[in-house]
Amino acid sequence: MSAKTKTYKSRDEIPDKYKWNVSLIFKNDKEWENTLKNVNKKIPLLEKYKSKLGESSEELFEFINLMHEVEQIIEKLYVYAHLKKDEDTRAQQYQEFYEKSHNLYTKFSEATSFFTPEIMAIPKGKINSFINEDVRLNPFKHFFEDLLRQKKHVLSTEQEKLLAMAGEALSVPGKVFSMLDNADMKYGKIKDENGKEIELTKGLYGKYQQHPDRRLRNDSYKTLYQSYIAQRNTLATNYYGLINVHIFNSRSRKYDSTLNKALDANNIPPFVYKKLIEATNDNLKPMYEYVTTRKKILNLEEIHDYDLLAPLAPQTHKEYNYEEALELVLTSLQPLGDEYITTLRKGIDKGWIDVYENPGKRSGAYSSGAYLTQPYVLLNFSGTLNDIFTIAHELGHSMHSHYTRKNNPYVYGDYSIFLAEIASTLNEGLLTHYLINNASSKEEKISLLNEQLDKFARTFYRQVIFAEFEWETHKMVEKGEPLTADKLDSIFGDLYKKYHGKDFEMVRETTAMWSRVPHFYYNYYVFQYATGIAASTAILADIINEGSTAVNRYLEFLKAGSRDYPLNILKKAGVDMTQPEPVLKSARLMETLLKELQELTS
Repeated sequence: MSAKTKTYKSRDEIPDKYKWNVSLIFKNDKEWENTLKNVNKKIPLLEKYKSKLGESSEELFEFINLMHEVEQIIEKLYVYAHLKKDEDTRAQQYQEFYEKSHNLYTKFSEATSFFTPEIMAIPKGKINSFINEDVRLNPFKHFFEDLLRQKKHVLSTEQEKLLAMAGEALSVPGKVFSMLDNADMKYGKIKDENGKEIELTKGLYGKYQQHPDRRLRNDSYKTLYQSYIAQRNTLATNYYGLINVHIFNSRSRKYDSTLNKALDANNIPPFVYKKLIEATNDNLKPMYEYVTTRKKILNLEEIHDYDLLAPLAPQTHKEYNYEEALELVLTSLQPLGDEYITTLRKGIDKGWIDVYENPGKRSGAYSSGAYLTQPYVLLNFSGTLNDIFTIAHELGHSMHSHYTRKNNPYVYGDYSIFLAEIASTLNEGLLTHYLINNASSKEEKISLLNEQLDKFARTFYRQVIFAEFEWETHKMVEKGEPLTADKLDSIFGDLYKKYHGKDFEMVRETTAMWSRVPHFYYNYYVFQYATGIAASTAILADIINEGSTAVNRYLEFLKAGSRDYPLNILKKAGVDMTQPEPVLKSARLMETLLKELQELTS
């Protein structure tokens, strides 16, 4: 299967069938501008309910209804503006639209800022009586329950205002890291595969880490990390400052620990985080075997971190046209049933996807949309196998959004970030399963197994390393222990070695990896990559083994939105993240893939 991917000189030359249909949101720019003016007139109406929400169920319902009506319109305005802006980032008009929609949301937030404090001030019994006497409030029962659950962590109006005022100062560590990492950091020069001296960039680093030339992998790895090592004391002090920000925020809101506060928004008990780490530590054998197998196939005396993405077979460079790629994805998703595939095809026909690159178009890929719009997928399709995985991934997000919005009122018409990567990685898993089972050659199958194993190593095991490092360093500072660059190197190096086994050889540069991980500045975020792939792996195994029963459970998961807490929604899908079983299923799948790879390469 090989085909030349069509390239276009301008967006106007791209046929409409390859472009998303933004006119379904607003017919034209004029309609967008008129809607903006009209919603601006509605925002002041919200403030008339201030200090009245506890007076009657009628007042409470009217305010929530109006608040959600206005918010949905603002979301539509924003989605249209950002999609049009991303079509051509040079277009000044849509940059202005984008800024206007942001400013509108700020205005809306200010007008509704009294809502949460007023709800917190209403006795729980009174809220329940309002729900019982007004049937229109019944759908908001879980919504109020979730708000009131966090009541003890809401401060007085004056204290809340003070914390809000401190927000800009408390955001400094993240901004400092971003400036160092994205603007000020220079990585020096190396010689490329042709011996030509070039300036190393992050993009080239990522490319060279997957290069068959070990000298190039080694040089790019050590050159990049030496730049961070040169700033190690600054980066260590900044990270120490970040943890102190997290401690301040958690203690000021009366949480027992930084971990408790970070997880409370999604009502995730801290033991789920701890169980993930414990279960992974109890199942490191596949990771050790992965390292040993790589070492053997690559015929290395020592295996280092810069060897963990090296190709294990001669790389094939098939090129696919978009129609072939799309059909490949749809075929691989057949196990999800006719309802899923039919819904997906209809969505694609309605203009969900913007396929090809054009001058000025935003790079990368994403799935976007709002409650009152269809999902929209941005691609920059160039015909590679990676592009096919991107299609599968983003359509997973889009189908999750479609089912969520279709089956829930607005208040529950989105899903938690804790659940966000499950549908996308499950689609990738189904695509991988199909491709491996239908590989046309031994080399292709080895490459696909290689890719899937690398994904497990980096998206699951490596993220748990990061999660354990984040937790350990926060606990140390919470106990009053200072952090230095030497201490951070030691903690990270010990963890990395523990997770990779006796055949893995550390180099000095690997111990500095902590200093270049941007997600450490997102406050206990990384563990959700691991839980996401563990959950999707468990669901995928059930779909393969059980068929329609598991598929029906999964479809109900996609339809659940946020009408319940994330852990409860997952349990109904057959995945209990409070138990080690999802991690065990991931480990078993990795063992199966490793065995297949070993048989093909022996």
